[in-house]
Amino acid sequence: MSNAVSALVVTLAILSGNSFADDARKPIPDAPSVQTETPSSSDSSYTAQAGREHALNSQGAATDSQPAQPLQTNGETGLSAGEKFRYYASETYFNPAAVIGPAFRAGIRMANPPGKGATLYPHEWRQGAEAFGRNYGDAVAEHTSFNTARFMSGVILREDPRYLPSSSRNVFARTLHAVSFTFVDRADSGSCRPALANFAGAAASGFVGNAYLPAGFNDLTHARQRSTLQLGFVAGGNLFREFAPQMPAPLRTLFMLIGR
Repeated sequence: MSNAVSALVVTLAILSGNSFADDARKPIPDAPSVQTETPSSSDSSYTAQAGREHALNSQGAATDSQPAQPLQTNGETGLSAGEKFRYYASETYFNPAAVIGPAFRAGIRMANPPGKGATLYPHEWRQGAEAFGRNYGDAVAEHTSFNTARFMSGVILREDPRYLPSSSRNVFARTLHAVSFTFVDRADSGSCRPALANFAGAAASGFVGNAYLPAGFNDLTHARQRSTLQLGFVAGGNLFREFAPQMPAPLRTLFMLIGR
């Protein structure tokens, strides 16, 4: 499993190099403008990209309201520590998905409990209200651990937590960009860098369960599996953010509520 993941990382990093190199010359969306003049024709590509990013809310879904005012930054192109905290709090706590998402995951886990035969999840994790509470708490713990570790790492390592959509119109290129952004994202300066905050968050999410999960599921092997799965969730979230503007509104809202 670890060899396959390593190969995937290397392949995606190589294939996406050119795409990131082109995008790295563009300012991060939501960065404040230092001038008030109307952009010249030479800035048309950035204007289109910034407009597309402003059409997304923090979950990557298009909104019908006016776009929020650009956040004040730390003097580069990324967010300040305070703005990263507000982004973290919004993504983690202050949205309907913070309640609905874990409930959805708990239901899925109870309907399809891990393990088989003698290694099946114990009865107290599979049946009844108490089992739902345990699985709900597990989903909350994983989600909160991921976002908290990602936020703290992002502040320390100066990584921008926001997703930057691709400037391409090609579906394959956009898909590759979204998946690659799981492993290579942006620094506060706007340059490309390994997405260390994502890896830190995935590790925290995978290992937090070792403190409370039933015997047989609180070991190193299962923790690594949960961490790998969390990276898959990150890639899925990036794909959603990339293609959300083209999704029908009801479907977009559903994904926002259960998969944020």
